[in-house]
Order: sequence, then structure tokens, then C-alpha cells
Amino acid sequence: MLQVLYSGEARQLELAGTRRGLLALGQLLRGRTGSCDLAENRHPFPYERSLSEIAFREDPERDTVSIVTEDWVLRIRGGRKALDLLADNIEGFASEAGEKDHCHVDFPACDYISPESDPLVIAFMR
Repeated sequence: MLQVLYSGEARQLELAGTRRGLLALGQLLRGRTGSCDLAENRHPFPYERSLSEIAFREDPERDTVSIVTEDWVLRIRGGRKALDLLADNIEGFASEAGEKDHCHVDFPACDYISPESDPLVIAFMR
């Protein structure tokens, strides 16, 4: 199970899931294209809204990954190497983090993330 919460004012995203859900997302990102539906959170405080879908695609002309919100969809697009690095981070977090831990995936801290990306926090569902 996964959910993505969005704050337009802070321009920040929280990707939260179960260990199994986050591991499955990491594996999904290793494909060329794909999508997955998200669990709805009717009370996303302190975020503004809950997104309904993650959609991604490999773009061989890019060296980085862009992570942007368009309407109710989290869109991820990037080169294979960058998508694999994102998948590695999600899977590593899911495998090793404690239940109360979180992980920031954003530019410039992660050089495989493009500057236009929305800052992303990965966490376990509460």
C-alpha cells in the first residue's frame, strides 16, 4: 500500500507506504514505463491533498529524474541510471529504515534528481 501527499504551498511531497509497498514500487521503477494507484488519505494534514496515481516512464535522453505533480498524479521521468538510483533509495529505505524514520530525496542533495523536481520525503505509513 502506498500514498502520496502533496503540499503546493511548500512544494513538497510525502511518499508513504508499507515496507512491501515501497519495495514493490522500487521494482516497478526498474521497468521502462508503468503506473500504480495510490491509497486515498481523506485527512492529509499537514499536507493539502492526497494524490491518486504514480506514473513513470524511462526517457533515454535524460541523465536525471524529474519528480513533479500534475493534477492528481505524481509523474516520474528520467534516464535508466537515474531511475535505478531512485529505485535503490526507495528499496534501501524500505529494507533498512526504522518505522519512524524518513528519507529526503531532492535536488541538490541527490545529484540524480533534476532541479525542477518537487522535494520528496519517503516514510512509512502511519
